[in-house]
Amino acid sequence: MGGAGTIKTLESSSLVGTTRRRSMAGKIIKKSAAAVLSFLPILKWLPRYSIKKNLLNDVVGGFTVGIMHVPQGIAYASLAGVRPVVGLYTSLLAPLFYMIFGTSRHISIGVFAVVSLMCGACNVRVTDEFFAESSSNYTDEELGEAKLDYALHVLSGLGFVVGIIQISMGVLRLDFLISFLSDQVVTGFMLGASFHVFVAQLDKLLGVTLPRRGGIGKLFMTLSDVIQSLMALEINLYTTVLSISAIIFLFSIKTFVDPLVKRVTPLPVPYDLFLLIIGTVISTIFDFNTTLSMKIIGKIPTGLPSITPPDLTVIPHILGDAAAISVVILVVSISMGKVFSKKHKYEINVRQEFFALGLVESLGSFFPVWPSSTALARTLVYEAAGTKTQARTLKRKKKLATVFSSFLLLAVLFFVGPFLELLPVRSGFAVFALLRDRRRTQGDVHEARRYPRTVEGVQDRCGKGWR
Repeated sequence: MGGAGTIKTLESSSLVGTTRRRSMAGKIIKKSAAAVLSFLPILKWLPRYSIKKNLLNDVVGGFTVGIMHVPQGIAYASLAGVRPVVGLYTSLLAPLFYMIFGTSRHISIGVFAVVSLMCGACNVRVTDEFFAESSSNYTDEELGEAKLDYALHVLSGLGFVVGIIQISMGVLRLDFLISFLSDQVVTGFMLGASFHVFVAQLDKLLGVTLPRRGGIGKLFMTLSDVIQSLMALEINLYTTVLSISAIIFLFSIKTFVDPLVKRVTPLPVPYDLFLLIIGTVISTIFDFNTTLSMKIIGKIPTGLPSITPPDLTVIPHILGDAAAISVVILVVSISMGKVFSKKHKYEINVRQEFFALGLVESLGSFFPVWPSSTALARTLVYEAAGTKTQARTLKRKKKLATVFSSFLLLAVLFFVGPFLELLPVRSGFAVFALLRDRRRTQGDVHEARRYPRTVEGVQDRCGKGWR
């Protein structure tokens, strides 16, 4: 009897131990799966995607945003100091990476004026330092091409460091610091950047070649150079007339015609793209490059860029710029994400956004792109495209609009690019200047940054929204 009881006790203990081990293994598997789903949100929303309810809206929104990416990518490339095709690469790759790792259902990642300007300032400074001693070995044309080639090394290293900084901030759980940057600092920065962006494009508006400036007082030195060029009558009159005409055209259309169009459809009409097409056709017919000495975009290579490891030798020269750029990207992108998540009653994981944006930059550094961020105009298109269904299906919905936007950009890179080679570079300024809606961007950033300071925002920071 005693032996039988002992055997039963041992069997029972063994059974309990086995059950516990299975329970622990099940918990480990669940936690591991939850961690993977948290790090790769696409695995969570893609299986639940409703083709019937969401596909049409995503197609419309995706192609509309793709159309916007083309002129923006071409125009902002001049701010970053690289060839126009690099802007198209940035607009193509960054949104695809974010679609895999990001948690916001609305923000549109891609080229952004302020970040492009900051990258361009870093690029100019480092590139000029690199060629300071060897510039005499080149002709002016050869030096310009060499600097454009080296710019890709600078920006790839910059993107890699920006991504590492953002990922490190996420690992160290420093996401709460974003909400404590004062509104005055953010608003002042955006306003100051607007002036710098405008002045940086004046040489293209007037068709003059100005010395590249950097450091403290850059804005005023550039304005001084512009004034001297005007007094010396060094401007290209045809370029100036073309740029001013384009600005007047876009301003008139967006002021008087666009409000009427919005009564019919919430989606924006791509007037800027129409202007690019018209400018390209006219430039081709009248051969502006030869007859009027207008600088054109030039060769746009077809196909996709090759994978190249980032140049890490530039890191000592770009650390300060990388830190500033990483914070700007986080503030703008997360603020926009909070605005639209609050409006549509869903949550974004801010800490995961740090990882997502960091991976977007670090993975992108293996391609010829520069650091990307959120743009309000494109984000509003994503929102407008889904207004009819998001009220009921948003909690289960994640937009595939990025895929269709990328399809359009691929078509441009493979087939349409060569047709844009004769587009005057100067008309890109007009497109760029009217694309930016600084006041609306600042308003939404300000609204998003006030939100975490409310009682509801504090609850979010302590709960799921600010993990």
